[in-house]
Amino acid sequence: MSPVRSSRHQPSEGQGSSRDLRGSERESQASWEQRWGRLSRALDIASDEGLLVALSGGADSVFLLHLLAAARPRVRLHAVHVNHGLRGDESDADARFCAALCRELDVPFTARDVRLVPEGPSLEARAREARYGVLVEEAERTGHRTILTGHHSDDALESVLMRWVRGSSLAGLRGPRRRWNPSPAHPDVRVVRPLLAMRREEVRTLLERRGLDWREDGSNNDPRFTRNRMRHGFLPLLERIGGREGIENLRAFGEAVENLEGQFARATAHLNWECAPYARSGRAAAARPLGGVLPRGALMELSPPLRRRALWRLLLEGTGRPPTDHHLGFCLETLANARTTRMNLRGGWQLVFRAAQLHLLAPPARLEPAPLEEPLDLPVPGQLTLADGRRFSAEILAPAPNTPVPRDGHTIELDAAGLPPGPLQLRLPRPGDRFHPLGSPGTRPLRRYLADRGIPREERKEIPLVYAADELVWVCGHAPCEPRRIHSGTRLRLRLALSD
Repeated sequence: MSPVRSSRHQPSEGQGSSRDLRGSERESQASWEQRWGRLSRALDIASDEGLLVALSGGADSVFLLHLLAAARPRVRLHAVHVNHGLRGDESDADARFCAALCRELDVPFTARDVRLVPEGPSLEARAREARYGVLVEEAERTGHRTILTGHHSDDALESVLMRWVRGSSLAGLRGPRRRWNPSPAHPDVRVVRPLLAMRREEVRTLLERRGLDWREDGSNNDPRFTRNRMRHGFLPLLERIGGREGIENLRAFGEAVENLEGQFARATAHLNWECAPYARSGRAAAARPLGGVLPRGALMELSPPLRRRALWRLLLEGTGRPPTDHHLGFCLETLANARTTRMNLRGGWQLVFRAAQLHLLAPPARLEPAPLEEPLDLPVPGQLTLADGRRFSAEILAPAPNTPVPRDGHTIELDAAGLPPGPLQLRLPRPGDRFHPLGSPGTRPLRRYLADRGIPREERKEIPLVYAADELVWVCGHAPCEPRRIHSGTRLRLRLALSD
């Protein structure tokens, strides 16, 4: 392959310099200043919103940066260049070009190196995942919530064709979305693609007319990459066969898929992981949103194609990784056959199929164990605060007769008569623990009680227990014990509460 060079596009001889534009081009300066304002309004981007631009140095991102830099009133910008180092000196030259351009336009700039191993499968996908990971990190670091990329209409068409050739469900056939969230772990960060209505040649023509530089990526002609084979092989062939009308018809097909996907989204958007009811008692506040539960019946109300679509989205949102076809097939088969089982997902996540619910369990490393290696004293009255922020309190009350008894499991009341002197004890479950829950005719193994409450076995060992001497009086977040229930003759009550 011949060396890749920087492409400087100058007006042809007799045109005049880009710094001495002809009258019509001088007049167009106002349109450049106003263009971003129109785009931002259409995209619901506030005029004072800080924007992070993904700047590769290619024509599309350079055009977008010039539009933003020319906008009046001035836009608050920060540009980020991600150098994968896959093209050696050419990659480093791209980074230097981006830095110089940002200095010229007075735009804050960050360059990040993310080195990838060229050998191995899915290089394009690995590079894309790494690139968006860096962009999200920089957005969080610099306080931005909107990342702008320079994808245009031809990119969208190529993406539709690539997914079709590789094999994709209807949901996968949609082209690049104008807005999307690249990281479920950072729900406030979004990617916006302002140039999706433009064609590749339109972008280059506008740059050339103003004599503006950009970099050409030598790998854009590398036939190893599917997108390049689509761009330089299939699309020109399609245009020769069907003319420009054939290209436009294909684009219309992509738009039809997008509209259909919108209808499907409205049918499934209400499905979401709910915080597991046992998370409040067994986890620190920061870990509670991990995973969650979902009613099984809500999925079974959908047709199989919509069920597959909803599961794909739910597993991606829950774990941060798209599920494989194998995982989706297993899920659909398990749901259709009304089976109960569990399945290992990528990254250490697990999906548990119970009779009425699906439980998404986070990797153990993501769930910090409760700071209760040894039992702790809970004074009566008094408070006990764990290192993770959970606070337990105990107090003695003398309420009026018939005062209602709390029932939410996180605040409970017991008959205080005959309570052993001294503090209560807070500890984690141990083998052999037994519990007599409120309303039950007798005791049972604690592990059986927690299993019946739908708590996965991985989480049962983190549920705090409150003991009065040798008597288990409260499974925190769940139920008090039956022997100390409030009755008509109760005069003093022991109130126990769990809060943050």
